[in-house]
Amino acid sequence: MCLKSIFRRDWTFTIAVGLLILLNIIILLTLDLQVSRLARLFSVAAFLMFYISTGKSKNTWVYVALSLFLVQEIFFQFYEISWGYKGYLILGSLAYTVIILECLPRFNLKAISLSLIAVAIILLLANTYTLNLIIEMLSLDFRDNFEVFLFYVYGGYMMVLGLIAVVYNNKYNSTRSLRYIFLAFSFIFSDITAMFAYYFDFDFFYIFSRLFFLIGIGLFVSFGLNSEIRREEIYEYEMIHKKS
Repeated sequence: MCLKSIFRRDWTFTIAVGLLILLNIIILLTLDLQVSRLARLFSVAAFLMFYISTGKSKNTWVYVALSLFLVQEIFFQFYEISWGYKGYLILGSLAYTVIILECLPRFNLKAISLSLIAVAIILLLANTYTLNLIIEMLSLDFRDNFEVFLFYVYGGYMMVLGLIAVVYNNKYNSTRSLRYIFLAFSFIFSDITAMFAYYFDFDFFYIFSRLFFLIGIGLFVSFGLNSEIRREEIYEYEMIHKKS
């Protein structure tokens, strides 16, 4: 399945997302960090308004997750303040939880093989080790133990989101499942590059973070609006299992 198939029914929307990404990058390169955060806030608001205003049938999970992302962006404006940082992590964890719950009904325990369990264990160990290293490096930036706990929770949800996306695509191998895995890893890469940009002063990584984030949001909106590919996914899955 080629990348073109992910966007083939959404060229107008894809162009609009591309223009929004270009605008955000220009703001990142020319204005200060606070203005760029406002641009990200308004970008999420634009996605949510588009999703609400479209005449197509809505996916409630997508609507809730987008709303959580919007509230998260409000807290993001106050990231350097303790309550802003905590709110950012809490709302982000809740948004990831909703994205995960949207996908869970599409597979059962039979879809989880021993190889996937092994991968999950490896990812869990790697994630825990990495978070421990990051916490040691950033210990002065945490104000209390609750912030450390939220940091672990947020990182854990990132890992679970990635694993769920892999399991989903492994079962269906459809346009919709491929779109889900791309949006999931777009969010993950956005968080990782944002961390390197903010805490390790790799300023250029802000561009990658914003790029991945807006691609993830755009794919998520498209994921929620495309009922056709959802029906195709169910039909193709049932046909494959009938033949087998």
